[in-house]
Amino acid sequence: MNKFIKSRKMRYGSVALMLSALIIVAVIILNMILASLAGRYEWMYVDMNSKLIYSISEDCEEYLDTYVFSEVDKTNAALKDQGAEEQKVKIIFCDDLENITSDQSRKYIHDSVYEIDELFPGYIEIEYLNIWEKPSVARSYGVTSTSDVICQFGDRYETMNIGDFYVFESTDYTNPVAYNGEKIIASCLMRVTQEGDPLCYMTANHGEAFGDYELMRAIVESGYTVGFLDLSTGDIPEDCELLVTYNPKQDFIAADAVSSVSEIEKLNEYMAQGGKMMVFLSADTFASGSHENLEGFLADWGIKYMHKAGDGVEECYLIKDSANSLTIDGYTVLSENATKGLGADVMSGLSASNVFGNSTCISFAEGFSADGKGNYISTASGNTRTVAPLMVSHGTAEAWANGRAVARATEDPFVLMAMSTETCENGEQAYLIASASTDFASESSMQSAVLGNSRTVTAILRYMGKENAPVDLVFKPFGSTDIESLTTSTANLLTTLLAVIPTVICLVSGAVVLIRRRNR
Repeated sequence: MNKFIKSRKMRYGSVALMLSALIIVAVIILNMILASLAGRYEWMYVDMNSKLIYSISEDCEEYLDTYVFSEVDKTNAALKDQGAEEQKVKIIFCDDLENITSDQSRKYIHDSVYEIDELFPGYIEIEYLNIWEKPSVARSYGVTSTSDVICQFGDRYETMNIGDFYVFESTDYTNPVAYNGEKIIASCLMRVTQEGDPLCYMTANHGEAFGDYELMRAIVESGYTVGFLDLSTGDIPEDCELLVTYNPKQDFIAADAVSSVSEIEKLNEYMAQGGKMMVFLSADTFASGSHENLEGFLADWGIKYMHKAGDGVEECYLIKDSANSLTIDGYTVLSENATKGLGADVMSGLSASNVFGNSTCISFAEGFSADGKGNYISTASGNTRTVAPLMVSHGTAEAWANGRAVARATEDPFVLMAMSTETCENGEQAYLIASASTDFASESSMQSAVLGNSRTVTAILRYMGKENAPVDLVFKPFGSTDIESLTTSTANLLTTLLAVIPTVICLVSGAVVLIRRRNR
């Protein structure tokens, strides 16, 4: 035993063990120190630029100049002609200045507003409201918290909460992962300064149920006022500029021997006047029963949701792509943008991947013929209708139904979102957007700092005529979030490499050391 303790192997082994232990302890201590300092000084909020703040981007500056302060100039010009006093945009923080600047999360917002004021002098008036000293003023704005921020122009105002300015993980609303301040501020300024209130109606009374409100949030940020509409009891208002149907569990009503009311006819009349409509369906939508009337309406616009009949059961295609999915089961698939035709025009400039969870797919209805340019055309309605893919699956995707793969995207990718359009008799352009996934507009997809779902929705709204939709104003992540968009196949590859490469290095190094020792 004494001989073994004094041996070369024991000495080298003891030194190696001690060095390994010291390195591990040092790493643990360093990690604890950095974690403590990060928590104490809120390093997670630090943006590594020269000012250590999130500076207003050139895109935001251009947006404010084009769609916000130009409207302020128009309003003030009209007031001047009437002999009235010109107005500024008021941004009111519901706390004292010292409290705001000492709270990092509120200071970011304050810094953004202050920088906008410096970029556009004379347009903004920053005020501070102590809601405890002036409760009646706070009540007049509907303010209940010191973390609220009020944006006002004339008699129009909106109230925002601190949480509106940040992006959170879908399961954690305490730790923000990105700052969304410039988009929220710019959008709010746009809404209080724009003339008129473009209205968006969400259809109701078909079992529509929102798991969250992220889709409505994106629509509001684009400048719409959102309401709900029961087509079985009321007509589509003339001032409706956007109609959205999200995951209806029951079919729309068509006139028959049972009912004299036809929701489908109301949809046809709306679209014939240049209506804009978005439809979000998924594989689960059709599980509750037939949607014959709604599908007939969509088919007139060239949209056909794919079904597979088997064993007496009608099942919707469910798209699976194990190579390009964000989940192990392969049913949360990443899409590719259309590269030609109308779809390429709509998706131009949008490079981030979009994700479609629990998605079925779309085909093009009978009577619509390919024009060789990526579009499908029909003149059956008397006017020319054009339908085209916006986003498609990768070539590795499969369509599953009745527990088996029934189609593959080897040659033709599956269409995950499509647009149909027509120039109406009154000269207006009608648009119909069809998504094969309701999860596309879910919170987890829309709030991702790396996926393009939120920006894509805003870009589509702009293409359909909402010119001041803030497309180019995006999240600013606190750290690298690229890992969120890793596909299952990529993650498996990286896991394998990280497991194999260090092992191989250790084995080779160990072999070299043993061989050299034996040869000494």
